[in-house]
Amino acid sequence: MPRVVSVLLGAWVALTAGCRSEPPPSYLRLEGAAPALEAPQDARARLIVFWASWCPPCREETPGLLALAKHPPEELQVLVFSHDADMSAVETFLGGPPEPALHLRLDAERRAAHAFGVDTLPTSILVVDGRLVARFQGPREWDSRAMRRLLEKLIAEHPARAPAPVH
Repeated sequence: MPRVVSVLLGAWVALTAGCRSEPPPSYLRLEGAAPALEAPQDARARLIVFWASWCPPCREETPGLLALAKHPPEELQVLVFSHDADMSAVETFLGGPPEPALHLRLDAERRAAHAFGVDTLPTSILVVDGRLVARFQGPREWDSRAMRRLLEKLIAEHPARAPAPVH
């Protein structure tokens, strides 16, 4: 019986590896150019979220993430990269197709995650005008007043660049 328990425990650890649930620090400041994405950008700031439907902390933050995506602060767009193998797993968890405001894309091969240096789920990265600004590790209350104010503050700290003069 102990062997069965250790095998089951090992399988659970392998399944949830890279999935963090302990309280994280508020955020880490970042600097530098963000990796290029093949997604249309409708706002000057993006919250890029690395997530999976099988990750308990990711599931925990989903309601707030959906609320933020549907009603983001001015100039912010949410973009979710899912580590799920196929969209059916995401749709099963969400109870239907993903909300269009999530701009959800599959990243089963972890290419986007690798480009952003992500190895733990959930991880979210704020990018403003193509520049890395902040990294949030662990689940968040994305639609809380405090988080919305923090996102607005971080976006405001990076004013839009004026276009170069044409000579």
